[in-house]
Amino acid sequence: MGLLITVAAVDDDPLVLQGLSAWLAPADSGIVVIDLAQSVDELLHGRGREADVVLLDVWLGDDSRVGDNVRAITAVGPAVVTISTQDITDLIVESIEAGALSYVHKSLDPTEIRAAVRSAASRHKFMTPALAFALRSDQRPTRPSLSLQETESLRLYASGLRMTDVARRLGVKPSTAKGYLDRVRAKYDDAGRAARTKLDLRERALEDGILRGTTALGPRAVRRVSG
Repeated sequence: MGLLITVAAVDDDPLVLQGLSAWLAPADSGIVVIDLAQSVDELLHGRGREADVVLLDVWLGDDSRVGDNVRAITAVGPAVVTISTQDITDLIVESIEAGALSYVHKSLDPTEIRAAVRSAASRHKFMTPALAFALRSDQRPTRPSLSLQETESLRLYASGLRMTDVARRLGVKPSTAKGYLDRVRAKYDDAGRAARTKLDLRERALEDGILRGTTALGPRAVRRVSG
C-alpha cells in the first residue's frame, strides 16, 4: 500500500487526455490518474468523482460555465484545479470564486502543475504566476480598489506579521497602520467579501494576488490506494 494522490481530468481535447498520465504522473510522482473525461457529466458518472483532485479545463466545448462545473465537482468531494491553454481572466477568476484552488496554464512546467495538485489534495490554495496575473487584472466591482499603502499593509499583515511589525515595515505609527487595514476591511465589506478576521484578510489577499503562497482550507486525508 502506498500513499498516492488520485487525479481525474476533464478536457474536451482528446490529445490532452491521451498524454495526461505520462505528462502529469510519472511513476515516482506520488500521483496517479484514475479517470479521463470529456465533460463534467461524464466525470460525475464515472470513477473520477472519487478522485482527490480534478483537473478541469476552464472552457469546454459543451457551452457549460466553468463556475457551474467547479461547483458540481466540489459538491461530490474532489478538489479542483483549473487548466487552459489561454489565460482568460474572467474564466480564471470565475473558477476561483466558485471554489477551484488553483489555475495552471497547460504549457507550465509539469513540476509546477504537480505542486498545484499536491496542494489541492490537502485543500490548500496554490498561487501560480498565471493565476496571480489574472487576479491582479480583475477589474470587477468585487475587487476593491486599494491604495499603495493599503495594499502593502494588507500584504504584510496577511503574511502573519503583527500590527506593530506592519507599522515598523511601513515606517508609520501602529495607529496609522491600523487605519490602513480598517479601510481595507471596509472596502472588502462594501464589495460583499468577508474581511473581518486575519484569516479572512489572508484569504482575500491570496485570492486577489496580493499575497503569494498557499493557505489551508480544511483537512482532507489523501486516500491510500494500492500502488
